[in-house]
Amino acid sequence: MMRAQEADPTNLEVLLALGVSHTNELEQTAALKYLYGWLRHHPKYGTLAPPELANSLYYADVARLFNEAAQMSPEDADVHIALDLKPNYVRAWANMGISYANQGMYEESIRYYVRALAMNPKADNAWQYLRISLSCVSRNDMVEACDSRNLELLQKEFPL
Repeated sequence: MMRAQEADPTNLEVLLALGVSHTNELEQTAALKYLYGWLRHHPKYGTLAPPELANSLYYADVARLFNEAAQMSPEDADVHIALDLKPNYVRAWANMGISYANQGMYEESIRYYVRALAMNPKADNAWQYLRISLSCVSRNDMVEACDSRNLELLQKEFPL
């Protein structure tokens, strides 16, 4: 991977893979560098990542930038790559739900909230977000399932 990055320092797949690899190895500084590089060189999200931020990266900065990218285009396949690489990252699934809801795509947001809740049924905020999205699409029958925290029924109705 490092050779591929040396050959093409702007290769998006390599930057994202290196960012995830370093995350898995708990090497935060390196992970942030590559994930920030992915944002900076991405044609759609490059404007979110100012070059001057590259020398003083903090987790909160990079996380905020990725959330902004997800809100810009939640349907973008590049944003879903992170979910594919870290499928058990509950917060990412909930964030995708939030991103879809922010764009008025409530039906899609519901699927992501349900997926996040299947991984962590104790996430009270996700239950609240799910209830709001269900109300927005007039699914009162499913609001009851949400209130009783009936994940089985919700997963059948809203598979992802």
